[in-house]
Amino acid sequence: MDKFYGLPSRLKNKILPPKKLKPIDEARKLALEASIFPVHLKTAESAKRTATRYEEQVAQDGGCPPITNRGGKSGGQTLPSFESLEFLEIVPLGARGKYQLVATPRPDKSRSVRHSFIDWVNFTFKVDQMPLYLDTHLPVTFDFDYVVSLSAVLFDVFGYGVTGQRESGMNFYKSSFNLGHNGWGLVCIGGQNGSCSVTVKGQGLLAAKPGWEQRLYDLLKTIPGSKLTRVDLANDNFNSKVSMDDYLAMYKADLFTSRGRPPNVEQLGNWITPNGKGRTLYIGNRKSGKLLRIYEKGLQLANGFHEKFPNWLRVELELKNQDRVIPFDVLLRPGQYLAGAYPALVNMHKVQETIKTAKKTVQSTFEKSLATVRHQYGKHIWTHVQILGVEKALEALTTGKEELPKLLKFDTHAQFDELSYLHTQHFLPTPLKEMLL
Repeated sequence: MDKFYGLPSRLKNKILPPKKLKPIDEARKLALEASIFPVHLKTAESAKRTATRYEEQVAQDGGCPPITNRGGKSGGQTLPSFESLEFLEIVPLGARGKYQLVATPRPDKSRSVRHSFIDWVNFTFKVDQMPLYLDTHLPVTFDFDYVVSLSAVLFDVFGYGVTGQRESGMNFYKSSFNLGHNGWGLVCIGGQNGSCSVTVKGQGLLAAKPGWEQRLYDLLKTIPGSKLTRVDLANDNFNSKVSMDDYLAMYKADLFTSRGRPPNVEQLGNWITPNGKGRTLYIGNRKSGKLLRIYEKGLQLANGFHEKFPNWLRVELELKNQDRVIPFDVLLRPGQYLAGAYPALVNMHKVQETIKTAKKTVQSTFEKSLATVRHQYGKHIWTHVQILGVEKALEALTTGKEELPKLLKFDTHAQFDELSYLHTQHFLPTPLKEMLL
């Protein structure tokens, strides 16, 4: 607590906002100040009139507060307690009598669910716990057919399905498939005790049909033994008043300490003389299943080529199911789980708008592309224009290249027809809405 009071006032007031006084208490405070500093007399008299009107209004409403404090308990302000927002429990492992101590995060329900958005989700389930059927009403038995059938289920959830099989397996699974387009996600199957894994990355979630969180929550609740194995919660502040140095100061003030032990901390980038390429602060450890990344997103996207959003800070909390259980509820309350992760984060964030994040990302990526081409090829382009003229130079440089580069492709589910997915090319399986009935 002593370290907390050593922080600058602007940080202390964000983490622990000052108690708002009632008009009568504010009047007493100002009257006291006026007795010491006569210049405050006018303000004190005005506050006294406001307090009088307040007391009269309270009396009309049927109850008048006491004029003086005659004792009794008064709750003092304390720092948010991390321990109250994550609890430990012992869970059995299989049937061999072994047990494991795991942590389960809890939400801070006093905060908005929209103070964060989900930037990555990974879930697994046993194939035999979610049987799928062919259009002939026969159960699916082969891995490929299962993924084709699963494509329709995922289409109902995210607005896009599986596009094709990859050349090799991944994450210790025998087979892997592309989910959506442009690297949006993966489906893995084969081995791993008969399980199936689905991964959807940040760009895939931005491209998904709105409301996917509730639909995925409903799906997972119907599959016995299904698990969230990774969820990333993100918050973007495009003009952050809290700097990277402020977050480091809060770490030193023990505002990221969990159960009495400070987590591991690492700094990436130039913290001594920042070079415009962005800095990153890592708090926690992937092996523990909880890692917080705080970084200068605007500068990272620019990578030293421009500073369109120099104060854009992103806070990302990566939760994994290593020594912890990730509740399905996190899909519906991402902002509350981010706020509940550490005392330092409880009052730091604004309501998130993923569309705004997508637009800023496109803007910054385009600016970087333009700056990179100018820096690396500007002289060559100028020479071609001088020799060939603008139109012929443009034709010579772009013929056969009439498409967006991969880094500038920010498509959404609505831009692709359902016929591009495997489940419409092979057979029509049972849709999600029928499975949930």
